[in-house]
Amino acid sequence: MSLQKRFKKPVPIRIADSGPRLLNLKDSATYLGSRLWAVRQLVRERKLPHIIISRGYLIDRRDLDAYVENNKTGVAA
Repeated sequence: MSLQKRFKKPVPIRIADSGPRLLNLKDSATYLGSRLWAVRQLVRERKLPHIIISRGYLIDRRDLDAYVENNKTGVAA
């Protein structure tokens, strides 16, 4: 496998509002436009509310939106 394919950054995919309310970690990372390990770290540190179902974590899309809103920095115009 070439280095370019191995280290290619994931392309964020917008999930439509008609999609599922609960997202797994991979879909949550895609929704936020971040890496999977970053979402796992947020869950481990209990900074992101989650549900555990059969050894898997599910995150509510509304909680992801609330996390983004609560962690914005900078000056609002």
